[in-house]
Amino acid sequence: MAMTMMCVAALCAGCVGHWDDFSTAGDVPVSENRQGASLQGLAHSDIKPGPVESEATVIGVEVLDVTIPASLHAQGLAVPGKLVRPRWSRKVGKRPAMMVLHGSGGLLQMPRSKSDRPCSPQMEDQFATWSHRLARLGYTVLLPSSYSARGFCDKHTDAARIPKTFDDRSEQIVGRFYDVDAAARFFCDRPEVDCDRMGLLGFSQGGTMVMVALHWQLDHALDYFRKTRGKKFDITIPDVKPGRPAFQMGVAYYPGCGFDGFIPLSKSKKKPVFNKFYATAPLTILHGGRDSLVVHCSTRYGPGRRQIQSRQVARQLKVDDIYDVTVYPGARHSFDLAGRKGADAAARDAALKVTLDKIASQL
Repeated sequence: MAMTMMCVAALCAGCVGHWDDFSTAGDVPVSENRQGASLQGLAHSDIKPGPVESEATVIGVEVLDVTIPASLHAQGLAVPGKLVRPRWSRKVGKRPAMMVLHGSGGLLQMPRSKSDRPCSPQMEDQFATWSHRLARLGYTVLLPSSYSARGFCDKHTDAARIPKTFDDRSEQIVGRFYDVDAAARFFCDRPEVDCDRMGLLGFSQGGTMVMVALHWQLDHALDYFRKTRGKKFDITIPDVKPGRPAFQMGVAYYPGCGFDGFIPLSKSKKKPVFNKFYATAPLTILHGGRDSLVVHCSTRYGPGRRQIQSRQVARQLKVDDIYDVTVYPGARHSFDLAGRKGADAAARDAALKVTLDKIASQL
C-alpha cells in the first residue's frame, strides 16, 4: 500500500534452503555456531502446511548462534541472537521468514554455571517452542537477544545487572528499536532470506516493539523524542541509515500500547497526524481482558488511544485501517504460557490459530 510522506520502518527476511547449499564464509564478522535442535513439546496439531516449494519438505530444524554486527547498529552495539531454520529435503530458494522479539523475561535463561556469561545459551521455553514451530512450517526465524547484548538476562530477576543506559523504560524502547533495525539489515543480507516476505512476532515488551517497528513515522518519532525528551536520558538517539527493510505483517501478544512515552498518546484531532500511531503493514494484537496493559490497545477495555490514532490516520490519508485487536475477556498477561499464573488454555489455543493463519495468509 503506497502512502505519501510515509516513513516506513520495517524488517524483511526469508526462509532457508538446504543447510549444505549455503556457505557461511561470507558472513564475517558474524559468528555462527551450530546447535542441535530439540522438537520436544511441539504438538502435531501445531505443524501445518507451510510455505514449501513443490516436492520440498522440511526434514529437520537447526539452531545457530549468530551475532548481529555493531556496524549495523545505530548505537554501535553488537547483538547476539539465535537463527532457527528448517532443513529441507532438497535445495530451495529464498523463503519468507519471521523475526521473533522477546519480552521482559529475556530471550535466554539465567546462567547455570560460571561459564554462562552473561546468560545461559539456552532459550526460554516460550521462544524455543515458537522458533521450532515456525521452522517446522518452513520459515527461517531470527531472535535477537536485546538483554544479553547489554549484559543481563531478565528485566525482573536480573535487574542489578541492567546498565545505566538501559534502566529507563523509554531507553529500552529506543534501544530495542535500534536492535530491530540492525537485525533487519542482517537478516536481509542472508542468502536464505526473501526480504519482500518478512513478518514480526513479539510478546509483551517484544509485542510493543512489533508495533513500534511497524510505525509509519519512525524517523519523525525519533527526532521528536530526541528534541522533547532526549536530554533526560543516558543514551544517544541517532538517526538510522536509509534503506530499512519493510515488514509485511506483525503479530503482537499482550503489548503495552503506551510505548513508554516514545510516541505521543494524544487522540486530539488538532494534534499533527505525524505524531499518531499507524502501522505500515497489517497489525494483529492479541491481548487479555484482565491484563492492565490492554488499556491503550483497545477502546473496549480502556481509552484505546492507539486504536483511535490508527483510525484517525487512516481517515486522513484515505487508506485502510489495518489495526486489528482481539481481546480474550478472562485472559491475563502471558495467557499463552502454561504453568504461569495467568495461563488460559482456551485463549492460548485461539491466539495460536489466529497467529498461524495470519502468518500463512499475509506473507
